[in-house]
Amino acid sequence: PQGQANKFLKTSQAKAQLKVIKASDSSKKITQNLELGIRLGTPVLLENVLEVLDPFLEPVLLNQTYKDNSGTVVIKLGDNVIPYHADFRFSLTTVIPNPHYAPEVQVKVTLINFTITPDGLEEQLLGTVVAAERPDLSELKNRLVVEGADNRRKLAELQSEILFMLSNSQGNILDDTKLIDTLGVSKVTSEQIQAALAEAEKAEKEIDETREKYVPVAFRGSVLFFAISDLSLIDPMYQYSLVWFNQLFVNGIGKAEPSDDLQQRLTNVNDYVTYSLYANVCRSLFEQHKLMFSFLVCVKILMGESMINLPEWRFLLAGGMATGEGHAVPRPNVSWLNDKMWVEIINLSALPKFNGLDKDVSDNPEPWRLLIDSTHPEDEPLPGRWDDALDMLQKMLVTRALRPGKIVPAIQNFVRYHLGQRFIEPPPFDLALAYPDSSPVLPLIFVLSSGADPVKVLREYARHTGMSDKLESISLGQGQGPKAEKMIKEGKEQGKWVLLMNCHLFQSWMVQLEKEVEDIEIDKTNPDFRLWLTSMPSKFFPVSVLQNGVKMTFEPPKGLRLNLRTALTQIPDDDFQATKTPDVWRKILFALMLFHATILERKKFGALGWNIPYEFTDGDRDVCLMQAKMLVDEYDEVPWKVLNILTAVVNYGGRVTDTWDIRTIGTLLKSYLNEEVTRDGYKFTSSGVYRSISATDRQGYLDYVSELPVNASPEAFGLHDNADITCAQNETFELFATILKLQPRQHAGGGKSRDEVIADVATDIQGRVSAEFDYESAVVKYPTRYEESMNTVIQQEIVRYNKLLKVIHASLKSIKKAIKGEVVMSEDLEKMGTSLFNNQVPEMWAAKAYPSLKPLASWVNDLKDRTNFIQAWFDEGKPVTFWISGMYFPQAFLTGTLQNYARKHQLPIDTISWGYEMVDESFDQITSPAEVGVYIYGLFIEVRAQLCEASPVGGA
Repeated sequence: PQGQANKFLKTSQAKAQLKVIKASDSSKKITQNLELGIRLGTPVLLENVLEVLDPFLEPVLLNQTYKDNSGTVVIKLGDNVIPYHADFRFSLTTVIPNPHYAPEVQVKVTLINFTITPDGLEEQLLGTVVAAERPDLSELKNRLVVEGADNRRKLAELQSEILFMLSNSQGNILDDTKLIDTLGVSKVTSEQIQAALAEAEKAEKEIDETREKYVPVAFRGSVLFFAISDLSLIDPMYQYSLVWFNQLFVNGIGKAEPSDDLQQRLTNVNDYVTYSLYANVCRSLFEQHKLMFSFLVCVKILMGESMINLPEWRFLLAGGMATGEGHAVPRPNVSWLNDKMWVEIINLSALPKFNGLDKDVSDNPEPWRLLIDSTHPEDEPLPGRWDDALDMLQKMLVTRALRPGKIVPAIQNFVRYHLGQRFIEPPPFDLALAYPDSSPVLPLIFVLSSGADPVKVLREYARHTGMSDKLESISLGQGQGPKAEKMIKEGKEQGKWVLLMNCHLFQSWMVQLEKEVEDIEIDKTNPDFRLWLTSMPSKFFPVSVLQNGVKMTFEPPKGLRLNLRTALTQIPDDDFQATKTPDVWRKILFALMLFHATILERKKFGALGWNIPYEFTDGDRDVCLMQAKMLVDEYDEVPWKVLNILTAVVNYGGRVTDTWDIRTIGTLLKSYLNEEVTRDGYKFTSSGVYRSISATDRQGYLDYVSELPVNASPEAFGLHDNADITCAQNETFELFATILKLQPRQHAGGGKSRDEVIADVATDIQGRVSAEFDYESAVVKYPTRYEESMNTVIQQEIVRYNKLLKVIHASLKSIKKAIKGEVVMSEDLEKMGTSLFNNQVPEMWAAKAYPSLKPLASWVNDLKDRTNFIQAWFDEGKPVTFWISGMYFPQAFLTGTLQNYARKHQLPIDTISWGYEMVDESFDQITSPAEVGVYIYGLFIEVRAQLCEASPVGGA
């Protein structure tokens, strides 16, 4: 997939006059080259084939040769019958990393995996770094390799010649003077060759000893490449070629700070190459994946240094599989340690380094409460001996068990400690930095997100570089292909910039786009020509274009600090001195920037931030700034009321549709646009972290922003400190789920293989999940009745749960058989096995199940509780209290409750609304059903202080 096979074939078959064609070439060109190769016996290479091969190649792949009337071996290709040369060889290569070819294709060809290995890449990069640092050694090494191979060839030829003469000698060997002379010459030559080989081996050994000193740099390079090689599993646009990486590696060696001390020089090269890769890859990643990438790079480096324990790493990502049932150590009788935390502690205690943790928490729980109640538990020391006994990653495991919502700041601390602060602060989007990496043959690709429009930035950059008159654009779609091709042709000739927008909307033209890019010849193209592409993430976008192009994501940075920094860098320095009252204007400018960043970041809090997630853009902010600048300049006193209405109601309000969100944005803005804002030290938040300052230029504001916290607390958004509990936990589990996709299929530790772990998990789940319910008996016992809608509810619940239980039991049986080799391991079973191994709910189960965010172990426990509730309902009759969150489809239960009330009182159902009454008893203390409505439990209410479970509620 990284061009290794192409390079090998082109090098090894160069003397045989290899013909190279591409799958994107015209059918005529492919046919002509194939026919020519078959006739003349020259090898043919077809590059970049997809998973479905052209039926036209069938006779060649099946080698369907036969003899014609004259006895000549021929083959029929299309409508032509061609003489078949015995020396003809046909090779096909694909850039798809993990292609799936149908069995009928695989039997026709020999599949060879040319994917580079870590050791192989390390050896290649070692040659690269030695060639850059010690070109004399590299040249000598290469010369010795060539000479050694030549001498061995000569020696083999001499031996073959002697053996041939001996086998064909007539009469007495001693009378064969030619043979005797040849033996004499061979002996002298052989001795000379042996001496040369011995000398070469000695020299090579000395060279290799010197080369070994540069292994740390080659090893780091190999680790870094494999940190990015599988990112396409996360998003199809995350594609990076080995050629691109090699160029980055070589540039890093050249630009790293020189040093006479070899160890210091190696450290400088490693540091420069690592950050260079981070910065280049970050500009092509979406915001949600940037911290994940930093963490992944950091962990990969530490794994290379054997500083990461694999079972501990897997626990961090996937958690444990134990349920806590029958555990020897009792759970402490404290309210702040819930069941989920205790199960995680039990799982964690199974790891050797954490042996005894469960007993410590059980015997002395109070010190651990400080950790759970702390605002920043990732910075708190662990109780007792654990703080000294555990390293940073191991402490992160404790944080995962007790406060999973604080894993993200813990990861930031971890990356900061091992790699530095700059690895948790992605560089801001800067087109001027990305452009020099492009060329006429390397397109620039904007990877879009919802609501993003980079065209304004591109036009501004074109104006700045004097190319605005040469920028041509077209939005791709049906019928736009010929226009785009003409535009590219003219652009190559006249040195224009060509912008093709929305490539994802023209899937059928993507093959032609790939051909257009491949056909660009650097020596025949105007050096000013550039091809700009925009596309949403799409699996149909050409991989070869992605791998070699300059990719950039365009979306608002994540976090208030990064958002403010990016916004400030986009504002010209002169703007800070604009208007007739620059002091007032600068403070309003900063206030509007902070307001824009705030309303963008509120989305992460879900319904606590906005009832509807809105896609505010930089354009909204820029319009507000332009209007504010005009109002400040034209009025002696700032019209604050006008400014508030224009900003909240007209500009941003045009996107806001929910009534409460309209009220929220107006209220928020009053804290940012008021007369007090012009005063130095005005606090935008109660803590005063975000305030109005007296800076006079852009650099002053940038210096202030650099001192702001990386992670803004909820109070910066006008919310309570606990508001981020849910969104922080979701962010944590999304991050771990993403990293899990990139993990190799390795042994789980503890002496068990991956297949053994999957089989054990399958057996355990089979034993805990109940069998299907008897639907026929349920229909008889709870028939559909007008006066009792709950009968219909339990029937529907049983039908839905049965569909899920059927899939679970059938798939668990199948995967156990597949592991033993008794049935075929299908793609669905393969995915299911990976999910079981990673403690995730398999997709085929989730498709039949109720919505849930739980990991597999907790999900199975929850399913068991749910089916027990339905079974108790079936066995014992209609419950006194209903577990509303244990129902598959609670909406049906709510409708049934309304129906019962409406039919009992002869009222139209659409005239009834809900009423709620909290009761003091717990659900198991209530012994008689509600006279009006029903008692429910399991309803969670998100309130200002915390997420809590409501007491039983009576309603309707």
